[in-house]
Amino acid sequence: MNGLTYIYFSATSTTSKCAKAIGKATGLPVNREINIADNHATELPFFESDDVAIIAAPVYSGRLPQPAVDTIKRLKGKGASVIAIVVYGNRDYDDALLELTDMLKKTGFNIIGAGAFIGQHSIFPKVGTNRPDKSDLAVLDEFGKACRKRLDAGKPYDDIETKGNNPYKTPMSVPLHPKCDSHNCNRCSKCAIKCPVGAIDKDNPVETDTAKCISCGRCIYVCPRNARNYSGIKYTLIGKVFISSYSKRKEPEWKVAD
Repeated sequence: MNGLTYIYFSATSTTSKCAKAIGKATGLPVNREINIADNHATELPFFESDDVAIIAAPVYSGRLPQPAVDTIKRLKGKGASVIAIVVYGNRDYDDALLELTDMLKKTGFNIIGAGAFIGQHSIFPKVGTNRPDKSDLAVLDEFGKACRKRLDAGKPYDDIETKGNNPYKTPMSVPLHPKCDSHNCNRCSKCAIKCPVGAIDKDNPVETDTAKCISCGRCIYVCPRNARNYSGIKYTLIGKVFISSYSKRKEPEWKVAD
């Protein structure tokens, strides 16, 4: 069995935290790590049947972010074993995990484990606050150890059924986008450099192209001056409804192949 490869889309580090907790629990050495949010056009690794990967993505409106989809479709699994996870902000993961596992099967991976885990909501941080928390990390550890046990048992793996519908739900466009406080912004353009969809102009980083923006929060996370954030009357009003509707704690769901 070769070492572990991480491939994930993590705009605000939550998805990577979940993926790495699982990877640590497997006890496998890490060979490679790719954050699609930094460069979704990056050169991708070659896989062989003895390789193991953890492929993870956040859930946006019940689906996977398009940069993650575009990258994952370019992978060639060649019979490698994969742990597939999605991370959502305590609302629902809808069809995202099914979408991910479907893609991984088509690209030639053998799925040994699949799960949906909860992180702090990237737009409304009062939902799922500070998650993954201690309880979540314990579940991630349990899942990782169960995947390692299944890996040690050897192939073949039975198919894993996950929640979701195909055709997948139509992704909704998010009407909320980060705004920049021009008084705090020093025009360093780090937000523009790190934006995974090129929605911020390097020469004028105060503005956001809302037609391109996927509301991932990457620009907020990387800004060294806290100059970018969600704000405004629309944000406040939608937030009150969202927080009221989706604050009840949800728990992780996972399966390991027989």
